[in-house]
Amino acid sequence: MSLLAAHANDINSFTRYSERREFGGHVVELATDSVAVIQALDAMRLRPPAPWLAFPDIDAGGTGSLQGSLDYWWNWLWMPYWNSATPDEREQWLALASDDWREFIELHV
Repeated sequence: MSLLAAHANDINSFTRYSERREFGGHVVELATDSVAVIQALDAMRLRPPAPWLAFPDIDAGGTGSLQGSLDYWWNWLWMPYWNSATPDEREQWLALASDDWREFIELHV
């Protein structure tokens, strides 16, 4: 957040953001024309929390489809991360998942 706050006052670029606690972490919505901000964020290798942490009350074995906040989180936060993750990173996530969550992830990716 300090990175974004520092760049929000830079008169040579445009950076605006909002942040909220949601889905077991922080959701940041960002608009910027700063290459430095994008490069710094990219270097941080940020990732969303695991689905079972973002949605601790969901029974992955009993949930067959993506709906509501799970659908939003899955498509806007999880899938962009998952699609850019290396095969090793994906395997690390799947190794931590319960059987139900592993099956749910494999079904929806």
